Amino acid sequence: MIPMRRFLLTCLLFLVSSLVFAQQTPEEQLVIQYYKDGEYEKASELFDKIQLTKKNAYLYYYNFQTLYELHDLDKLEKLAKKQCKLFPEQQRYRIDLGFVYEMSNQIGKAEKEYQGALKEMTAKDYSVREIYSAFLSKGKREYALNALLKGRTLLNNEKLFTKEVTGIYSQLGRSDKLFEEALALISDNDAKFLPQAEEIIQNALADDENQQKYTMIKTMLQKNMQKYPENDCYTLLLAWVYQVNKDFPEALILAKALDKKNKEDGSRLIQLAVSAQQARDYDIAIEALNYVIEKGPENAEYDNAVSKLLDIKYQKISNTFPVKKQELTALETDYQKFIQEKGIGSCPSEQLLQYASLLAFYLDKPAEASSLLEEAIKVTGREPRQINEYKVKLADILLYMNNIWDATLLYSQVDKDMPNDEIGQMAKFKNAKLSFYIGEFAWAKSQLDVLRAATSKLIANDAMYFSLLISDNEDEEEEEGDEEDSLLFAQTKTNIPLQYYAKADFLLFQNKVEEAYTMFDSVMMMSPFGTLVDDALYQQALILIKKKDYLTAEQMLRKIEESHSTELLADDALFKLGDLYEYFIHDPNKAMDCYRKLMRDFPSSLYITEARTRFRALRGDQ
Repeated sequence: MIPMRRFLLTCLLFLVSSLVFAQQTPEEQLVIQYYKDGEYEKASELFDKIQLTKKNAYLYYYNFQTLYELHDLDKLEKLAKKQCKLFPEQQRYRIDLGFVYEMSNQIGKAEKEYQGALKEMTAKDYSVREIYSAFLSKGKREYALNALLKGRTLLNNEKLFTKEVTGIYSQLGRSDKLFEEALALISDNDAKFLPQAEEIIQNALADDENQQKYTMIKTMLQKNMQKYPENDCYTLLLAWVYQVNKDFPEALILAKALDKKNKEDGSRLIQLAVSAQQARDYDIAIEALNYVIEKGPENAEYDNAVSKLLDIKYQKISNTFPVKKQELTALETDYQKFIQEKGIGSCPSEQLLQYASLLAFYLDKPAEASSLLEEAIKVTGREPRQINEYKVKLADILLYMNNIWDATLLYSQVDKDMPNDEIGQMAKFKNAKLSFYIGEFAWAKSQLDVLRAATSKLIANDAMYFSLLISDNEDEEEEEGDEEDSLLFAQTKTNIPLQYYAKADFLLFQNKVEEAYTMFDSVMMMSPFGTLVDDALYQQALILIKKKDYLTAEQMLRKIEESHSTELLADDALFKLGDLYEYFIHDPNKAMDCYRKLMRDFPSSLYITEARTRFRALRGDQ
């Protein structure tokens, strides 16, 4: 308690001295300097010579703290009594006197002064805060709390001082009372207090081992909903609590109930779907959007829900392996219906590009995908950037079909047409990757080096990664080992490990996941101590996450973090590990540890902003 009191008093002294510095006499300046230098005996002797008056009352706290440091209780008592006489209307000095009595084990006298200060508190905001702050500076949390609660009564407003009251309850470990404060804010069904109630609860849930606090607030809200069914704020807050805890099935039930009760358009369900999508709970997101779609085309949110449903279904299959055949064919039908209704000329680009990718990379219908994109390119009235997006996707599909020449021509067209736009830079990057896939490493590196100055941080970062990947392995080839090493790696002069890695990366591009995983194994077998080991491990970890083998993926990412901490993918692995803990293993504390370490050890990482955002969200910041 003493360090906190000392901190508060130091802050107060600094503030006071800053305000009155110009009015200090040389003697007063000297005594304050003695105090700051820790020369308390000299300060006390000089304080004895200075007459405290209302004019120089700011010296009181320096004097009080000096005597406190010297533990001179007799002088402290006299000093506090004198100050009480000088300022009888200011109750904080009575609290100082009570504190001196308490230090002297005169508990009865201390209690009398404390209670007297509370009794004399007036129905003024400043009076309440003065007494609250005085008690808190002495570590008297219960008394500080009593001051606030009495202040509410005097001022006839039960919503006053909520931040201060919940702060004390949090320090005292009284989660039940803290949650009562949050619920009291919305007891009259006033939605403008919902953000404040959410902030109180989120801060409390940030430190919630075994979900005891979550269970407590959930139970309290459920009881209040049953007792006060007309109060929608309780339902809204419980739905929010479910979402914070990623309990989306329960949140969906409440969102539907509110939508039906208030005859809404489904916008609440769309917001829930977006939250569930971000948390990788695709099934709940899909169910929420289907609910909105079932309202019919005349509903205001119908088109929005249909578009988002396609996005989420595509994202789901993109992050799953293996994908069920019936899910793919059902999604194909959904896209066909959507494009038929909209018309290929009016269909949003995002859905058109997704459909082309679905056909080529998941249903193995590249010819159909190519025809779709060629037709879209020919549609008049398209924006140039939109046409180039279709060309890049068409080039991807041609590359998937091993039509390398036509693919590189299309990439080059887009690069030449929009060299300073992100789509042009993406085309240039994909062209460089094409060269990487076919083993033209020197040419690929020359193009990647140009892209390291790309305006898109993501493209620049990826370009730098592949450029350094090639450089590192070229350097590795030039190293000379002993005779045994030369015999063991007799083929390293032909860059076999890098060629294997390029083949594995191309197989991933083609969505041939199992073959790619095996090829990454070959990379590590060819060069078990080479610079490509962490790269291969990282790609395999991503594949395992798709296959829901989270524990093995965790082990691989940990291995990169621990054994390859100076390699290019160290920060990628650490961020992905945090992502794995947060969204798949559901261990927020381990996720926070990963994000914290990334912020500390990799301050220039591309992931630093997102890691900081996620860390603060998990910690409970608003």
